[in-house]
Amino acid sequence: MRLRTLVIVLLMPIVAVGVLQSRLDLTNLESWLHSHPMTGVLLYVGLVATSIIALPLSSLPLLPIAAGVWGVVPAALLSVAGWWLGSLAAFGIARLGRPALERVTSLDAIDRLEKRIPSDIGFAGIVVLRMILPVDITSFALGLLKRLRFSTYASATLLGVIPFAFVWSYAGGELRRGAWLSTVIILSLLAGTVLLIRRWWKK
Repeated sequence: MRLRTLVIVLLMPIVAVGVLQSRLDLTNLESWLHSHPMTGVLLYVGLVATSIIALPLSSLPLLPIAAGVWGVVPAALLSVAGWWLGSLAAFGIARLGRPALERVTSLDAIDRLEKRIPSDIGFAGIVVLRMILPVDITSFALGLLKRLRFSTYASATLLGVIPFAFVWSYAGGELRRGAWLSTVIILSLLAGTVLLIRRWWKK
Protein backbone atom coordinates (compact mmCIF):
# COMPACT_ATOMS: atom_id res chain seq x y z
CA MET A 1 0.00 0.00 0.00
CA ARG A 2 1.44 3.36 -0.99
CA LEU A 3 1.89 6.11 1.57
CA ARG A 4 -0.65 8.40 -0.11
CA THR A 5 -3.29 5.67 -0.10
CA LEU A 6 -2.54 4.80 3.51
CA VAL A 7 -2.85 8.43 4.57
CA ILE A 8 -6.25 8.68 2.86
CA VAL A 9 -7.47 5.48 4.54
CA LEU A 10 -6.37 6.74 7.95
CA LEU A 11 -7.76 10.22 7.47
CA MET A 12 -11.21 9.41 6.13
CA PRO A 13 -13.01 8.15 9.28
CA ILE A 14 -11.71 10.77 11.67
CA VAL A 15 -11.96 13.70 9.25
CA ALA A 16 -15.52 12.69 8.39
CA VAL A 17 -16.60 13.35 11.95
CA GLY A 18 -14.70 16.63 11.86
CA VAL A 19 -16.84 17.75 8.95
CA LEU A 20 -19.94 16.53 10.76
CA GLN A 21 -18.96 18.47 13.87
CA SER A 22 -18.55 21.63 11.84
CA ARG A 23 -22.15 21.30 10.69
CA LEU A 24 -23.78 20.09 13.89
CA ASP A 25 -23.85 21.50 17.38
CA LEU A 26 -22.55 18.79 19.69
CA THR A 27 -22.96 20.91 22.82
CA ASN A 28 -25.98 18.96 24.04
CA LEU A 29 -24.26 15.61 23.53
CA GLU A 30 -21.13 16.75 25.31
CA SER A 31 -23.19 18.24 28.14
CA TRP A 32 -25.00 14.94 28.55
CA LEU A 33 -21.71 13.04 28.66
CA HIS A 34 -20.39 15.44 31.29
CA SER A 35 -23.58 15.04 33.32
CA HIS A 36 -23.54 11.24 33.08
CA PRO A 37 -19.83 10.35 33.26
CA MET A 38 -20.17 6.68 34.20
CA THR A 39 -22.91 5.98 31.66
CA GLY A 40 -20.99 7.87 29.01
CA VAL A 41 -17.79 5.95 29.68
CA LEU A 42 -19.56 2.58 29.60
CA LEU A 43 -21.40 3.55 26.43
CA TYR A 44 -18.18 4.66 24.71
CA VAL A 45 -16.22 1.55 25.68
CA GLY A 46 -19.15 -0.62 24.62
CA LEU A 47 -19.41 1.04 21.22
CA VAL A 48 -15.65 0.77 20.65
CA ALA A 49 -15.68 -2.91 21.61
CA THR A 50 -18.71 -3.58 19.40
CA SER A 51 -17.00 -1.96 16.42
CA ILE A 52 -14.36 -4.71 16.50
CA ILE A 53 -16.84 -7.53 15.94
CA ALA A 54 -19.51 -5.64 13.98
CA LEU A 55 -17.66 -5.15 10.70
CA PRO A 56 -17.37 -2.77 8.90
CA LEU A 57 -18.20 -0.32 11.71
CA SER A 58 -15.36 1.92 12.91
CA SER A 59 -14.97 3.61 16.27
CA LEU A 60 -12.44 6.17 15.01
CA PRO A 61 -15.07 8.88 14.33
CA LEU A 62 -15.93 8.77 18.05
CA LEU A 63 -12.40 9.74 19.12
CA PRO A 64 -12.69 13.52 18.58
CA ILE A 65 -15.82 13.59 20.72
CA ALA A 66 -14.22 11.45 23.43
CA ALA A 67 -11.06 13.54 23.45
CA GLY A 68 -13.12 16.71 23.63
CA VAL A 69 -15.21 15.49 26.57
CA TRP A 70 -12.71 13.54 28.68
CA GLY A 71 -9.35 14.71 27.41
CA VAL A 72 -6.72 13.00 25.27
CA VAL A 73 -5.26 10.62 27.87
CA PRO A 74 -8.61 9.37 29.28
CA ALA A 75 -9.96 8.97 25.74
CA ALA A 76 -6.88 6.94 24.81
CA LEU A 77 -7.21 4.69 27.86
CA LEU A 78 -10.92 4.16 27.23
CA SER A 79 -10.18 3.36 23.59
CA VAL A 80 -7.55 0.83 24.65
CA ALA A 81 -10.10 -0.81 26.95
CA GLY A 82 -12.72 -0.94 24.20
CA TRP A 83 -10.38 -2.24 21.50
CA TRP A 84 -8.93 -4.82 23.87
CA LEU A 85 -12.31 -6.12 25.05
CA GLY A 86 -13.58 -6.21 21.46
CA SER A 87 -10.46 -8.09 20.38
CA LEU A 88 -10.97 -10.67 23.12
CA ALA A 89 -14.57 -11.12 21.99
CA ALA A 90 -13.50 -11.51 18.34
CA PHE A 91 -10.88 -14.06 19.36
CA GLY A 92 -13.50 -16.01 21.31
CA ILE A 93 -15.92 -16.02 18.38
CA ALA A 94 -13.21 -17.31 16.04
CA ARG A 95 -12.34 -20.03 18.55
CA LEU A 96 -15.90 -21.36 18.18
CA GLY A 97 -15.09 -22.21 14.57
CA ARG A 98 -15.78 -20.95 11.09
CA PRO A 99 -19.56 -21.50 11.20
CA ALA A 100 -19.81 -19.10 14.15
CA LEU A 101 -17.45 -16.66 12.46
CA GLU A 102 -19.52 -16.64 9.27
CA ARG A 103 -22.48 -15.31 11.24
CA VAL A 104 -20.69 -12.05 12.04
CA THR A 105 -18.41 -11.43 9.05
CA SER A 106 -17.20 -12.62 5.67
CA LEU A 107 -14.46 -15.23 5.74
CA ASP A 108 -12.76 -14.19 2.49
CA ALA A 109 -10.53 -11.46 3.89
CA ILE A 110 -9.94 -13.38 7.11
CA ASP A 111 -8.83 -16.50 5.21
CA ARG A 112 -6.41 -14.46 3.11
CA LEU A 113 -4.91 -12.89 6.22
CA GLU A 114 -4.73 -16.18 8.11
CA LYS A 115 -2.59 -17.68 5.34
CA ARG A 116 -0.07 -14.83 5.76
CA ILE A 117 0.27 -15.24 9.54
CA PRO A 118 2.79 -17.85 10.76
CA SER A 119 1.04 -20.63 12.66
CA ASP A 120 3.67 -20.35 15.41
CA ILE A 121 3.43 -16.57 15.77
CA GLY A 122 4.45 -15.38 19.22
CA PHE A 123 4.08 -12.38 21.49
CA ALA A 124 6.30 -10.00 19.52
CA GLY A 125 4.72 -10.96 16.21
CA ILE A 126 1.23 -10.18 17.50
CA VAL A 127 2.36 -6.80 18.83
CA VAL A 128 3.72 -5.95 15.38
CA LEU A 129 0.52 -7.11 13.65
CA ARG A 130 -1.49 -4.81 15.91
CA MET A 131 0.58 -1.91 14.62
CA ILE A 132 0.24 -2.62 10.91
CA LEU A 133 -3.17 -4.24 10.42
CA PRO A 134 -6.76 -3.41 11.42
CA VAL A 135 -7.61 -4.65 14.90
CA ASP A 136 -10.91 -6.27 13.92
CA ILE A 137 -9.98 -8.60 11.06
CA THR A 138 -6.64 -9.47 12.68
CA SER A 139 -8.41 -10.56 15.86
CA PHE A 140 -10.62 -12.97 13.94
CA ALA A 141 -7.68 -14.36 11.97
CA LEU A 142 -5.57 -14.91 15.08
CA GLY A 143 -8.46 -16.66 16.76
CA LEU A 144 -8.34 -19.34 14.06
CA LEU A 145 -4.76 -20.27 15.01
CA LYS A 146 -5.29 -23.22 17.34
CA ARG A 147 -1.69 -23.18 18.62
CA LEU A 148 -1.96 -19.61 19.86
CA ARG A 149 -2.53 -19.36 23.61
CA PHE A 150 -5.17 -16.95 24.84
CA SER A 151 -2.85 -15.42 27.44
CA THR A 152 -0.24 -14.62 24.79
CA TYR A 153 -2.86 -13.16 22.49
CA ALA A 154 -4.48 -11.04 25.21
CA SER A 155 -1.26 -9.55 26.60
CA ALA A 156 0.30 -8.89 23.17
CA THR A 157 -2.90 -7.31 21.91
CA LEU A 158 -3.09 -4.99 24.91
CA LEU A 159 0.49 -3.84 24.40
CA GLY A 160 0.06 -3.50 20.65
CA VAL A 161 -2.98 -1.20 20.69
CA ILE A 162 -1.68 1.23 23.33
CA PRO A 163 0.69 3.37 21.18
CA PHE A 164 -1.77 3.99 18.38
CA ALA A 165 -4.64 4.62 20.79
CA PHE A 166 -2.72 7.60 22.17
CA VAL A 167 -1.78 8.84 18.70
CA TRP A 168 -5.36 8.56 17.45
CA SER A 169 -6.72 10.23 20.58
CA TYR A 170 -4.28 13.12 20.27
CA ALA A 171 -5.21 13.52 16.61
CA GLY A 172 -8.88 13.42 17.59
CA GLY A 173 -8.33 16.11 20.19
CA GLU A 174 -6.59 18.31 17.64
CA LEU A 175 -9.41 17.79 15.17
CA ARG A 176 -12.04 18.55 17.81
CA ARG A 177 -10.51 21.96 18.47
CA GLY A 178 -10.29 22.69 14.75
CA ALA A 179 -6.54 22.20 14.27
CA TRP A 180 -6.79 20.58 10.85
CA LEU A 181 -3.14 21.04 9.87
CA SER A 182 -1.73 19.37 12.96
CA THR A 183 -4.28 16.56 12.56
CA VAL A 184 -3.12 15.88 9.01
CA ILE A 185 0.55 16.01 10.07
CA ILE A 186 0.00 13.58 12.96
CA LEU A 187 -1.91 11.07 10.85
CA SER A 188 0.59 11.39 7.99
CA LEU A 189 3.40 10.56 10.41
CA LEU A 190 1.31 7.67 11.70
CA ALA A 191 0.79 6.40 8.15
CA GLY A 192 4.52 6.63 7.45
CA THR A 193 5.32 4.70 10.62
CA VAL A 194 2.82 1.97 9.74
CA LEU A 195 4.26 1.72 6.25
CA LEU A 196 7.82 1.37 7.55
CA ILE A 197 6.81 -1.33 10.03
CA ARG A 198 4.94 -3.21 7.30
CA ARG A 199 7.96 -3.15 5.04
CA TRP A 200 10.16 -4.40 7.86
CA TRP A 201 7.65 -7.17 8.63
CA LYS A 202 7.64 -8.39 5.03
CA LYS A 203 11.43 -8.81 4.95
